[in-house]
Amino acid sequence: MNLQDMKILITGASGSLGKQLIYELNHIGIKPICHVRETSDTRYIDSLQLEKRFADLRNREQMAELVAGVDSVIHTAAWVNFRQDHLTQFNGINTIAAIELFKEACKAGVKRFVHISTVAAVGGKERRTGKSNSGPRSAQTPINEDSKFNLSHLRIPYIMSKQAAEMELAKLAANSEIELITVNPSIIVAPSRTGDDRKTAIRKFFKSFIMPDFNNVVNLVDIRDVAPGIIAALERGLPGERYILAGDNITGKDLALTASVILGKTPHLLRIPPAVLKASARMSVLVSKLLGRGKIAFYPDLVKMLDYDWAFSSLKARENLGYQFRSIHETLEDILTGDFTGTYLKPAF
Repeated sequence: MNLQDMKILITGASGSLGKQLIYELNHIGIKPICHVRETSDTRYIDSLQLEKRFADLRNREQMAELVAGVDSVIHTAAWVNFRQDHLTQFNGINTIAAIELFKEACKAGVKRFVHISTVAAVGGKERRTGKSNSGPRSAQTPINEDSKFNLSHLRIPYIMSKQAAEMELAKLAANSEIELITVNPSIIVAPSRTGDDRKTAIRKFFKSFIMPDFNNVVNLVDIRDVAPGIIAALERGLPGERYILAGDNITGKDLALTASVILGKTPHLLRIPPAVLKASARMSVLVSKLLGRGKIAFYPDLVKMLDYDWAFSSLKARENLGYQFRSIHETLEDILTGDFTGTYLKPAF
């Protein structure tokens, strides 16, 4: 598929990933159409003189105008956080909006729809011992696109809404002309949108009296690798397929130690028993309810994520899309030393 001949719409274009996609496309001479909200910061988009289309993704009439005359859609717009909040709010953006946008794209004759999901919608690797901080690693065979989703018992709104969107979009795509490609990035490492000094902030964090010592495996990926991977999925992805865009698999402890070497700081690591974490999470929920707080950041289902390793394979994306990712050590070095070049905030070209 020749991207140069396509009108490409990016939803959520004012977000970090949206702007990185704009940056990459602009580098190859493509001027995407940018979906933004009335309250979005569009300074970067305006600096490139790109077409803007304003729309509330909860308004179906505005969606129809959004996709008019478009050949392909890269749908990045989402509500991304792991708080225990009202599920309807997550579903409104992450599930229902994605479904309605896809339907409108079908009506408008859009050829390709790339849905940006998350590896959390693929599943987690259950730790063999069933314990969160001990036992052999279960990450020797990382999760791939064929793995069966196994997190339906976790009442985490973000995961529930993103996984539901994948299922419903797949059903719709099976009975439509539009080509659906799903992309599942892991935890994306990106420079701060506010321009904050990450190095100073993390140095302060390392001065904390204690830091939790987790042996769970996590996967982080550089935004400078994710954006080209998404563009490759748009250009070469097979209809109906999903592609994991991941980076290195690394334990939480090793991640902290790697950052400590770069910063020249010694972290104070403490292994916290799972029972203590679970009791603390229950207390957090109780206190939040007593205080009338609707958004709860620490709760039991979140602690249950420690029963899993989050190790993923990008072999399929490497073989089919030519996807490549840099080492997490390089990414940490760049972001902690303020040398995160090759982004919309710090261009390399």
